[in-house]
Amino acid sequence: MTDSVTDFYDRLSPEYRDNMGWDWESVARSEGVTLHRFLEGELGRTGPCKLLDCTCGIGTQAIGLALQGHEVHASDLSPVSVERARREAAGFGLSMKCSVADFRDLGATIHETFDAVVSCDNAIAHCLDDGDLGAALASIRTRLVPGGLLLVSLRDYDALLADKRRFNNEHVHDTPDGRRIAFQVWDWADDERSYRNHQFLIGETDGAYEIKHFETELRVLRRHEILAAAADAGYSQVRWHPPETSGYYQPIVTGRNG
Repeated sequence: MTDSVTDFYDRLSPEYRDNMGWDWESVARSEGVTLHRFLEGELGRTGPCKLLDCTCGIGTQAIGLALQGHEVHASDLSPVSVERARREAAGFGLSMKCSVADFRDLGATIHETFDAVVSCDNAIAHCLDDGDLGAALASIRTRLVPGGLLLVSLRDYDALLADKRRFNNEHVHDTPDGRRIAFQVWDWADDERSYRNHQFLIGETDGAYEIKHFETELRVLRRHEILAAAADAGYSQVRWHPPETSGYYQPIVTGRNG
């Protein structure tokens, strides 16, 4: 998993903010508000928390949560993503701690513990086998205080398997510098256990268009599998929260440390 996933995000991260076809800054702020409200409800308290975003990318959720007053440590497998998250946080006037860390072995790099550990945007689906999935969930648990909260968002693969759409996540955004178009093409494996995600970015400059392509493999991680894996990793009160109840754009899985 490590080399191919790192390469995918090292290449994609410099393009992500300005070429995904939507207003990234507004998305970061909006997701921060939504996750803040959800965390307040799950943790049963108001006020700032100490959080780890262990798959931070360029900082979308980490920055959004820091803007809500939380103390956020952002980490990711991709050094390029982490450096971009650091720069983006500074652009918001935030001083956010950032680390390069594999979420299957967080303790090798990060020695603090947190009220909640967050992994959003379907990053958990990079765990293509049960060994990686179990290692990631167990590693996250070591970074939680007693009673601390696991928060993972992922795609609802049970619903996606109903029609196995190939064309997904399309966006068009007109900017002062030109049009930005983004979409994904998914090549489903015959056994429906994984798919190749082809991310296309099309950017316009002075009427000319440039196409960029990025590719990675993801696991079709069904609802019963992620819930069982979290329980097997020692979490209690493991729950599935659909977008209708959480307000977040993807389903969220939560569990308690102890």
